[in-house]
Amino acid sequence: MRISKLKWAAVWAFAFVVAFAAFGPERVAMADGHGKVMEERSKLMKGMGGAMRTLKGYLEGRGSAEEAGEAAAVIAAAAPKIPDVFPPDTGMGADPKSETKDVVWEKWDDFTAASALLADKAAALKTALASGDAGAVGAAFGDLGKNGCGGCHRVFREKRN
Repeated sequence: MRISKLKWAAVWAFAFVVAFAAFGPERVAMADGHGKVMEERSKLMKGMGGAMRTLKGYLEGRGSAEEAGEAAAVIAAAAPKIPDVFPPDTGMGADPKSETKDVVWEKWDDFTAASALLADKAAALKTALASGDAGAVGAAFGDLGKNGCGGCHRVFREKRN
């Protein structure tokens, strides 16, 4: 009887080692990849947030038109990259730290359209800045915030405390 228990223990130990060898490294790689994409996402979004602060400062009389134009260019360049940093299983359902609603992947076409709209709104602001028309700049900035950034955040993001 004792030999049978030892055999079963050896079989279970072998099965555990095989399972870990087969699935353990993949899980580690997935976790590492998840961390990298979340880091890239955070960097991209924070970069656009900083650009929006620069633009707001310009409208409040701080900074130059050149700095504001560069900030608009940052957003226009970052917007098309947004879908790349939102791979499946990186939303609130998979990561308790995420502010991304799972509806992103349910309405992927809407999400990518929102990213393209953001790029368009940023390009329109850059054009308005180049014109020097303060009214056009204010309107384009408001449109960018409300319909560009806000249009996506209202649907696809849930701010965490």
